[in-house]
Amino acid sequence: MSGRRRGAILLEILISLALFVTAGSIILVSSTSMSAALVRSRDRQIAADLAATKLSELEAGLTTAERLNDSFADMALISETAASRFESAAAQPKRWRVAVETEPSRFRSLTSVTIRIFDASGRAGRETELAVLHQLVRLSTTAPDEFESDPLLEGIGAAPGKREDG
Repeated sequence: MSGRRRGAILLEILISLALFVTAGSIILVSSTSMSAALVRSRDRQIAADLAATKLSELEAGLTTAERLNDSFADMALISETAASRFESAAAQPKRWRVAVETEPSRFRSLTSVTIRIFDASGRAGRETELAVLHQLVRLSTTAPDEFESDPLLEGIGAAPGKREDG
């Protein structure tokens, strides 16, 4: 075999190796960026769910806007099954900061409520806003701990088949 032929084979091998390494690098970079995008998407979905949950608590009168504003929620409060699926996120307590803004609306009995969810685990103390929810809400005028008793719920703790009144 001539020296020229060996040089050509060596050049083909080097070119093939360079192409293989380049393709591998491109695949690695794209899979890393796709993984990061998936994590961001999951965090935004969790934040949107948390905002909807907090708004529902306000509507139901379970809490007040003052109590919710600048409060923190961890992954376990959102869903125990979600926390088991996302162990890395569950290991970060006090990650989600809830900010609530209220202002009167043009409708007499409704209040304009804006709930913002921030990721407080950002680098260098920077928070990232992940979700914003705006809605008109009829806020309860009673404190969350002062509910009226419901006559339909009386006797719920009694054993099945037995009634409290006789």
